[in-house]
Amino acid sequence: MTDFLDWRGFNYQEANVQLWVFKKSATDARFRAWHVRTDEIIETLFRQTIMESIVKTTEAIGYSPISQNNESSCLTHSLAESDGLTALLGAVDAPETENTDAQLKHIKGAAGYLVKFQYGNNTVYAVRKTAPSWRPKVRSSLINAVFQNGALSATPEESFYFDSYFDFYCINETVFVKSKRAYESTMSEKKIYQKNFEDLVVDPDFNSIFSDIQPLKEYVGTNAIHLRRITVIQSKALYLRPNFPQRLQHVNQSRGFGLNFDDSGKLVVCENTAKTVMQVLLDHRLLSEITEIIYDVPDAEAV
Repeated sequence: MTDFLDWRGFNYQEANVQLWVFKKSATDARFRAWHVRTDEIIETLFRQTIMESIVKTTEAIGYSPISQNNESSCLTHSLAESDGLTALLGAVDAPETENTDAQLKHIKGAAGYLVKFQYGNNTVYAVRKTAPSWRPKVRSSLINAVFQNGALSATPEESFYFDSYFDFYCINETVFVKSKRAYESTMSEKKIYQKNFEDLVVDPDFNSIFSDIQPLKEYVGTNAIHLRRITVIQSKALYLRPNFPQRLQHVNQSRGFGLNFDDSGKLVVCENTAKTVMQVLLDHRLLSEITEIIYDVPDAEAV
């Protein structure tokens, strides 16, 4: 929790502010970043934005592929767990000789922007995914106008809109995520989940509990939520426990889960049972000892 307290207690009011825009790169660097010159008014607005967000964030929840936060909380994990963010910070922290000031063409179509708050020897990074209005194709269909002296007039000047919040932050070695969807999209986390799924379905230990893995592959497909769940299934690895298929078959019969097994005791997955199969592999089908009602839950925390 030390980094969480440092993030909340950081001296943003007196911090030096730098704005960077970045685009994704197909190279090993993964990102290209450019420094954007700003005036004191913009920098003050960035300070206000981050301070207002932090005041509302009073709780840190451990990050997992299927965990969710609310308006007053954030998801947190180690920076070392995000190759994407590590690469982005490396791009904006490169020596000045390797960085150049942004031109208009760099700002147009930027994947996101990053604001560095530096005070003393400490730095907070705040990142936001850009709105669709930053994309060249969208911008070409817009008319820039300004309301002045009681009339609306077209202006050739380019305008860019900054939201009054950030998607995620980093201080020291910890990441704080406010918008999980934006974080995973910007850092290309879905590609990691897809790779985890591809690895899991060819794992002999995982394959061995199914009569045919193909129906499960078709159910998961490229669905982002299912891919996140698969990553958790891979991490928990309940299927590696001794006698897991036999235990599951026993519980299925006693609790009426509706799962199907072939003559050799292997799971038979179909369109009607795929969701339940995912829930039991996640260990998210739970029995209330108070009401004796069985529930499917989105996440589970051991007590």
